[in-house]
Amino acid sequence: MIKLRKLRVMAAVADAGSVAGAAQHLNLSQPAVTRSIQSLETELGVELFARTGRGIHCNTNGRTLARRVRRALHQLRIAESALSPPGREVFATAPLSEQASDHELSAVVNIAAHGSVSAAARKVGISQPALNRSLRMLETRLGQDLFDRTGQGMRTTPAGDHVVRRAKLAMSEIRQGLEEIAFASGAAGTVGGRIRIGALPLTQIRLVPLALKSLLERFPAAEIAVEDGSYTSLLAALRHGDIDLLVGTIRDANETFSISLFEDVTALAVGADHPLAYKEKVSLADCLNWDWVLPFAGVPLRVILEGAIADEGLAPPRNVIETDSMIVARTLLVESRYIAALSPHQLHYEIKAGLLKILPVNIGQRPRPVGVTMREDFQPTPLIGALISELKRVAGEIA
Repeated sequence: MIKLRKLRVMAAVADAGSVAGAAQHLNLSQPAVTRSIQSLETELGVELFARTGRGIHCNTNGRTLARRVRRALHQLRIAESALSPPGREVFATAPLSEQASDHELSAVVNIAAHGSVSAAARKVGISQPALNRSLRMLETRLGQDLFDRTGQGMRTTPAGDHVVRRAKLAMSEIRQGLEEIAFASGAAGTVGGRIRIGALPLTQIRLVPLALKSLLERFPAAEIAVEDGSYTSLLAALRHGDIDLLVGTIRDANETFSISLFEDVTALAVGADHPLAYKEKVSLADCLNWDWVLPFAGVPLRVILEGAIADEGLAPPRNVIETDSMIVARTLLVESRYIAALSPHQLHYEIKAGLLKILPVNIGQRPRPVGVTMREDFQPTPLIGALISELKRVAGEIA
């Protein structure tokens, strides 16, 4: 892990436009600033500044990294603002943005993730006393406990929630800055970088896999992680920096923005041997005489179906299995006589194989926008930008 102290020095030199200006701002000697910059460049294997007779100024790599470091420090300042002592707008000194170490941020993030100092220490590969020491130093500087110590482990306090979220986002910015530098200097086929995607069910069958296939043909060294889950859980992961993108139905959500890819409709599906499968005309009332498999209450697919039933003055189905598992839903459709309200995109291969059929029922709905949701202040790396382009291309082919 790159030392946060070195990154602060680097950003200060970029902002000041000189070693002397950065040294004065940071209250360090000029030789100390120079050594820090040289050490960082050696560690990264690239130059960040151009040295001329007129002084020192950022090159392309330096501008890229400085921008990401500024964004990381901004995240820490947001946490400071949320935790500032009563009656004061800010701390007398900046305990996170100017003083926190990478060890301290890593400690609080890992303890929150693993629920105890011992589990976090094993994960990180350092001793428990060292991890405890980092946490205590940060809590002392903030003047607040970040965790409640219980018999069941350690749980974040409200202050801890703020720090963990902003620390994750700050660390993500730094990681992405380093990836951008590597991306710019890497040879074709060797460029790496990591993308963490949250994919809702209707995008897991074709949209996301086909886009990733094409992306990895262009960038085989990229590391991809795809997370499954409910919209609520994936939105929380997005806001905390645990994933970079959420691909699925677009909904209104604070602190996010979305790019629409295509519009989806809700269809009623049955197994190929269902008695309704070969009828030319099927009404919604006909369908309600059968058993159903549906997503849980509040999920858009179910809301649309319930709205259509209410609009026709019909009673809801009596026998319903609720599940968020597509495996369960598909098996019930294929092996029995259930009806499901699903996106045709989720059933593409079963329909193509003749295992399932879409009923000719119009449930009077408006199309749902499907797209990519990101944090409102998110700046994609070139690799993430390439993935978004692939998602757009695939969406145009399958919509």
